[in-house]
Amino acid sequence: MKNLGIKSRVIFLGTIPALMFAIILVGYAITNIFNVLDQSLQDRGEVIASQLAPAAEYGVISGNTQVLQNLVQQVLSHEQDLRTVMVTDSQGLRLALSGRELPMEIIARLRKEELQQLNLQKGTVFTYPIYRSVVEIDDFSSLSSRELEQKKSYTPEKIGQVYVELSNQTLQNIKQDLIVKIFMIAIFGLLLSALLAWRLGRNITKPIQEIAHAVHRLGEGVFSQTIVENSSGELKTLQKGFNSMSISLKHAYDSMQDKINDATSLLRHQAQHDDLTGLINRREFEVRLERCLKSVHENNAQHVFCYLDLDQFKLVNDTCGHSAGDELLKQISVLLANKMRERDTLARLGGDEFGLLLENCTLSDANHINNALLKIIRDYRFIHDDKIFNIGVSIGMVVINQGFGNVSEIIHAADSACYSAKSAGRNQSFLFNAGDIEVVQHRSSVEAISDITDEIDDQQFMLYCQPIIPLKSGHQKFLHYEILLRKIDLDGKIILPTTFIPSAERYHLMPNIDRWVIKNVFLACRQLLDISEDKFNYVFSINLSGTSLGDKNLLGFIQDMFLRYSIPPESICFEITETAAIVNLKNTILLFSALRKLGCSFALDDFGSGMSSFTYLKNFDVDYLKIDGTFVKEMHINKIDHAMVRSIHSVAEAMEIKTIAEFVENAEILAELQAIGIHYGQGLYLGAPVTVKGLIENFSKLHTK
Repeated sequence: MKNLGIKSRVIFLGTIPALMFAIILVGYAITNIFNVLDQSLQDRGEVIASQLAPAAEYGVISGNTQVLQNLVQQVLSHEQDLRTVMVTDSQGLRLALSGRELPMEIIARLRKEELQQLNLQKGTVFTYPIYRSVVEIDDFSSLSSRELEQKKSYTPEKIGQVYVELSNQTLQNIKQDLIVKIFMIAIFGLLLSALLAWRLGRNITKPIQEIAHAVHRLGEGVFSQTIVENSSGELKTLQKGFNSMSISLKHAYDSMQDKINDATSLLRHQAQHDDLTGLINRREFEVRLERCLKSVHENNAQHVFCYLDLDQFKLVNDTCGHSAGDELLKQISVLLANKMRERDTLARLGGDEFGLLLENCTLSDANHINNALLKIIRDYRFIHDDKIFNIGVSIGMVVINQGFGNVSEIIHAADSACYSAKSAGRNQSFLFNAGDIEVVQHRSSVEAISDITDEIDDQQFMLYCQPIIPLKSGHQKFLHYEILLRKIDLDGKIILPTTFIPSAERYHLMPNIDRWVIKNVFLACRQLLDISEDKFNYVFSINLSGTSLGDKNLLGFIQDMFLRYSIPPESICFEITETAAIVNLKNTILLFSALRKLGCSFALDDFGSGMSSFTYLKNFDVDYLKIDGTFVKEMHINKIDHAMVRSIHSVAEAMEIKTIAEFVENAEILAELQAIGIHYGQGLYLGAPVTVKGLIENFSKLHTK
């Protein structure tokens, strides 16, 4: 330093700080900018994968690989730097692929280590799970607190996986270009610092401070930051380089933000619309219904809510499959939407149920719209393969007024009105009136099952039994009873099954109820056996509902009950109605075959009520035919009923099946049955129902004396 001249000293002293500043500037800029670029690449990959996963849900569920393949090809063609887009099922089986195929070891590593992304040499692989969306089954009953807790803790079912590989080549090129530019800027800065050492320090410091501040702002994510190019020489070059870099980053950021906004709009649309029909979904519909209810209370406005339920949808589904049912829903949605006013809201509430919200609509206009909908659906014919279906619709109408306190009350009222429309013959509309008998009965039946959950409380139900008495003389080898179910309400009142079973079947609660009955009957048999096994000579008939016959797990449950309680299978007779057996013909035959091998017996209830009773009888290997009580209760005064009972008994005799007559209410009926030769009778004249608990207590008293 001593040998250097003043000029060299000034240059040296000016260069050293500039060199240190350049090093700091380059390191800071490279670190922050590269982090921003790396994070942008990662965010982009995660957005693409998370956006693709819900879009692929339908294809994975339906197994439609063509839809999935078109989807991944569109994603690959619209997204720059994408190398691979792949969709697999929950087992890892590839369903769709566009681009290069990912090595199996990479997929295996992602699955094994449960990684959401994996950095490779030339890119990054992102993965995102595909979940099955939640569909409420019980759309109309109020949820208990326990059900709400179960709903909150529900874990969606994982049905597949999305894999996206994003190339980092463009990012590497940008980084290399930035490095060159930054180092060029640093070099120019050093040269400029040597030249500016001859000038006043303030003229040199000011632009450098501006650049430092701009870099800091850029590191904070302010990509629109620019510098006024008011300097000369290398500082001006540095200012231009920074502005160019800032503009490039701003452009990249805006492009990425546009894609994020598009993805957000798509997700918002999916959250508000039904995937199958494109109509407003139940969640969004209830929001709009809440808004209308609020306007009624605040502004005394008038709106009409219509609840639409297709009449023949289950027939199409059962006959042609769910794909045909989905196509029917799409076509019906288009038909209904074409009849809507611009301000009306049409939504799919679930299954084959639709909601129509007519805002600021008079009842007269609502009736006109509903009549048009009824006509267009009545005239419509759904064609699938070589089958043609007539589709009807039942509509429940509710005028939204200040008498309703919340949305749930409005929906329940419309459901009750729709139920009344179906009960009145279907394919018609019904206006809700709180005092209508049908509405009151429907509400009572729904309230009767409102406290039934998956875990049935033993205090909710009580078992009764009614004797089945032999009508022919001779020693009776066993005591035969039919199990009867009664429900107990909160006030301790006994509710007959005709009140709650129709609603329980509609809301798919009967399988749980049937299992409770089976378990408690088996327990009662065990108690009787424990009292006196050598004198146990009971047979109990247990009724099974049609929904239970469709339960493939019912057989396993019954077998488990036999193992748990160790009762003789000969003491159990399962009783099903003719209608339920015909609807579930295949499952019924399989269930009969398996349980008969164990030693159980079977009875076909309400025989003769169907149009093809004798035709279907040959399909069932039953021990008893229970003649429909509608033929028995007036057979002593009605010749046609008498002939029906006689003909059913004749067919049963030919097939070596025992006959049981229900509704034996007086001595005249009993005499006619005995004259025909009916084997067994059941009715108040022969014996009233008693509680199973009382039957056990009487049995215990007889064998403890």
